[in-house]
Amino acid sequence: MAKGTAAVILVILIIGAVSGYFFYTRYVQGTVVLSITDPPQVQPANGQQYDPSILHIYLTFATMEIHQGGYGNSSTSGWYAIVGSQKTVDMISILTTTKTLGSARLSTGTYDQLRFPVSAAVVTFSNLGNVTYSIPSDSLKVSITGGGFQSSPGTTVNLRLTLSFNSNEILAMNGHLTPHATAQIVP
Repeated sequence: MAKGTAAVILVILIIGAVSGYFFYTRYVQGTVVLSITDPPQVQPANGQQYDPSILHIYLTFATMEIHQGGYGNSSTSGWYAIVGSQKTVDMISILTTTKTLGSARLSTGTYDQLRFPVSAAVVTFSNLGNVTYSIPSDSLKVSITGGGFQSSPGTTVNLRLTLSFNSNEILAMNGHLTPHATAQIVP
């Protein structure tokens, strides 16, 4: 009789441990904090990142999402919102600093890409006013360096999106901007 009771207790403990593990890894979440910067890259002609006639570069993001690796097709599924509402950023204002865009709680797992539809790209020139540009495919998808990061319960990961443009492409005023983007974990 003692062996039967011990076996029942052992089964209950195993079920409890497995249930606790699944609860902990699925429902106790980590956090990701997303920030953006436009790194200063001095242009040889004038010693500045952008031509002095460029006063503002406004980008409006419809949303910003992160992809959980191993979940579905990276084009259609496994995406979770970090910034769920529209945000406009003046890239000139973040040349020497970063701006926090938002944060989200993430289930345990590996996250490997960012995706953000760009609903508007407007450059303000000192001599022309506002000029509207388009971004290829109206959306950007950026792989996170190093294969991404692991989210685990109770941890916070700081993810920095670095986004910049070529001053000559802006000045060409061909209506298109091709961003140079990276995403990486920062301390």
